[in-house]
Amino acid sequence: MKRVLIATTNNDKYKTVKQIFENTIFPSDKYVIESLKTSNIELEDKKEEGDNLQRARNKAKFANEKLKEYNFDYIVGLDDAIIIKGRIEPNIKDYIQKIIYENYLEENEEFAFIRAYVIIDKDNNIYEATASIPYIYKENKNAVIKEFTYPLSYVSCPIGYDKPVNALTDEERLNYYLHYVKDSIMSLNIKD
Repeated sequence: MKRVLIATTNNDKYKTVKQIFENTIFPSDKYVIESLKTSNIELEDKKEEGDNLQRARNKAKFANEKLKEYNFDYIVGLDDAIIIKGRIEPNIKDYIQKIIYENYLEENEEFAFIRAYVIIDKDNNIYEATASIPYIYKENKNAVIKEFTYPLSYVSCPIGYDKPVNALTDEERLNYYLHYVKDSIMSLNIKD
């Protein structure tokens, strides 16, 4: 079995990306997909600079450089940006508090996340893709901000659904994500 490391400590992001990868480029019969948290690996935080693709690239390169002794076949760097009020904002963290607690968005206002995926293999080949996933904002008084989670999942409703991401079944969530990211992920043409 080949080993894939998703270089994140965010449990929600790891779970989502793992499911996407298992249904696209890294099927579970050939790959074991881990995260920094599931592998008990501590990696110091680096200052994030650039757009989300550059930040994902930096995360992948940094993890690849620092974790050679772990013998991962693939290292994945991820980073998200948000399209909000007609602008691409590279730092979602700057908006989490505003969106959840300060009524930054109107009820039913559209926004989208842009996730950048950067994968480095053992031969240092780099594969990059981005995908945009649209949502509708729905206020949720029970939304909370917790470390290692994706708090916007409480207020992000997929198009065509009347419930937020965190209330979807695993199958509903996976199908929604795959609808928007599958082509980008499959276009990576990763060498096995």
